[in-house]
Amino acid sequence: MLKWITALVVEPGKAPEVRELPNNLKALELTIQGYIETVESIRPGCLIVYDRNYPPSQKPPKREDLQGVFIIIRVDDGELVSLSAEDVKILAKAYRCRK
Repeated sequence: MLKWITALVVEPGKAPEVRELPNNLKALELTIQGYIETVESIRPGCLIVYDRNYPPSQKPPKREDLQGVFIIIRVDDGELVSLSAEDVKILAKAYRCRK
């Protein structure tokens, strides 16, 4: 049975978008269009999944430090889990598009 998780997907020039993604490596790679790497976000327990070809210049990265599409997920005991409503609220604001 395929499990799904709630994540924030952030595309260049767009506001963060809540999406349901399959909970597997291939889905993450297809979403970011590359090979994944992770780094801690500003929120404890949440990770940013990004294309390893474009590493951020600082950690935890700000939106402008990340190139391409990236995903924000929650990890609990080593397992990917859905973001909570509070996670979404805080992270969507922190990683919004600033023009």
